[in-house]
Amino acid sequence: MPSIDNSPPKPEYQPQTYWENRLSSAKLDVDLVGHSGLGLIYNRWLYRARFSALNRGLNRLKIQPQGKAIVDVGVGSGAYIPIWQAAGTKNITGLDITTSSVRTLQNKYSDLRFHQVDIADDMSAFQNDAFDIVTAFDVLFHIVDDKLFSRAISNLASLAQPGGWVILSDGFCQNPWGPTFHEYHRTADRYLAELEVNRLELVHQEPIFFTMTTVLCTRDNFSSHILQAFTVITLKLVRRIARSRQREWANHAIGAPLYLIDKWIGNILKKGPGLKYWFCRKLT
Repeated sequence: MPSIDNSPPKPEYQPQTYWENRLSSAKLDVDLVGHSGLGLIYNRWLYRARFSALNRGLNRLKIQPQGKAIVDVGVGSGAYIPIWQAAGTKNITGLDITTSSVRTLQNKYSDLRFHQVDIADDMSAFQNDAFDIVTAFDVLFHIVDDKLFSRAISNLASLAQPGGWVILSDGFCQNPWGPTFHEYHRTADRYLAELEVNRLELVHQEPIFFTMTTVLCTRDNFSSHILQAFTVITLKLVRRIARSRQREWANHAIGAPLYLIDKWIGNILKKGPGLKYWFCRKLT
């Protein structure tokens, strides 16, 4: 006789509930929106790598954020706001699916605008808005439903003015990664098809991670297997250290050198095994 599965059913992914719970802490920081379990210190190094790659891409394309209107979709902890402000941007709008993010950031940045909205939902309230730069960092791979994913990219494109930039982050690999409970990294080809439909042109790819986190773009060769094994072992160690608040400072000793390695490699290569930025132009 076939065995009976008495295990409890897997919970269904409800994006707003899931992220509301994650961002409901009294102190909104990158460990709530970053890699769960890696702790605050290592996540800060991961975000430092993100900022470095973003600035590298902006400089390579000679994009000057100063004076531009920017919308940060999935603003989360607001980690990128100081980056834009340091670049001379004052017109910043933040959109997020959670009330926790919007409420906390509005109190922190009273001169900026924040709205609770799901980028995969109705965006008619913003039909008269046109931004110079639209960003969706680590957002689209958390939309596991394919129809909602397509709608999200369409909405992102609608927020950009003709000639404006839409900057996305994902692995953009040859093969998909997932879907898992709340994560689905679609292929580069799938993204390119969505971009074409929405009159977005991929102009530049900027790799973010090489050694610091999960390998998304795998290959069946020795070097890829070694890198995968290295990242798995490293992240296990980071998680173990992060569980001890007294010893978490030790993750600086892991995060700092890997950050410098990834930054050095990123100055040389245009492809990578992990997350990347895509800089896309809205066609006129």
